[in-house]
Amino acid sequence: MESIHAAREAIADSLKIAAIWASIGSLTAEVIEDYPSDPRGSRCLILSFINGQPIHTVVAHPAKRRAAQLGVAALAILITVYRPDHRPHEWSSDYRTRLAPP
Repeated sequence: MESIHAAREAIADSLKIAAIWASIGSLTAEVIEDYPSDPRGSRCLILSFINGQPIHTVVAHPAKRRAAQLGVAALAILITVYRPDHRPHEWSSDYRTRLAPP
């Protein structure tokens, strides 16, 4: 599942939602920031790659109870996605460390 914002950002960066999900499910994807106390719900920032190009994806992972209500084992929602290489002033050269505060 993805937010409308994530869908718009994916289109703006010529990314397909299926490719984003595949990249964050890959063995090379890594959580680079975790926001467990976000007032909107627990979420994290994931670094992954599509065709060798870096992407950052913010994923919300609501409570297991909500997933159970929907009849699924787990639930994740794409909140936003962007290409950090388009923001070199914000990220280290390996895209893992934020240089500027959010």
